[in-house]
Amino acid sequence: MGNIEDAAENCDESRIASPRRTVGVGGACVIVLLGLTAWVIASIDSRTGLAQLDRPMLDGFLTVRSPDLDAAVTAFTNLGRTVPMLIIGLALTAVLFVAYRRWSVWVLMAITPILSVNLTSWLKVAFARPRPPFVDAVAPYEPEFSFPSGHTLNSVAVTGMLAYLTVWLARQAWLRIAAVVAALSWSAAMSTSRVYLGHHWLTDVLGAWGLGLTLLALLITVHQLFLAWFAAR
Repeated sequence: MGNIEDAAENCDESRIASPRRTVGVGGACVIVLLGLTAWVIASIDSRTGLAQLDRPMLDGFLTVRSPDLDAAVTAFTNLGRTVPMLIIGLALTAVLFVAYRRWSVWVLMAITPILSVNLTSWLKVAFARPRPPFVDAVAPYEPEFSFPSGHTLNSVAVTGMLAYLTVWLARQAWLRIAAVVAALSWSAAMSTSRVYLGHHWLTDVLGAWGLGLTLLALLITVHQLFLAWFAAR
């Protein structure tokens, strides 16, 4: 992340938090997000709390399905697969790099999906939660385990990092706000599509949100510490 030093020097120092504040805020965010994620996981294990909404939520979506809507939602949810997300991520990263000439953009956008994809794969095996019944799902069916929703976790992590980088680098307030709104909208729509199609339970996507945001909080905290360290040199 060699170009972080240049970025720190060219950024308004008022936008670089002190290391103590960064660790405090970042650590608090990680603890809270992990706590919320653990609460979701506990409800799955005990089949109480939020997990009691899994079946009713799926049943609700079953009542509004139609062939045309199923096809549209399937087309959208396919954008959350690894290859399409990689293409979208690379394109938007290239836009950020051309606009701001920061090599750290490429570094952060390489680390984020690598960690999110591997975290998803490991947790699916660790929890081995069955997906909703195939009879309630829209084809094509997915054989992998259900928790967490990979589409959701990766969308939250990748679009969230793009939004963070835009907020960090952009001077225009409207652009920062637009990036955050776009990231939240994309991730919310992606997670909703997973439940609508019967490919995941509600708690799969809620847990994925918690994990994705936790990963973002960790990466952003580390990045801000680098910025503070280089700015102090």
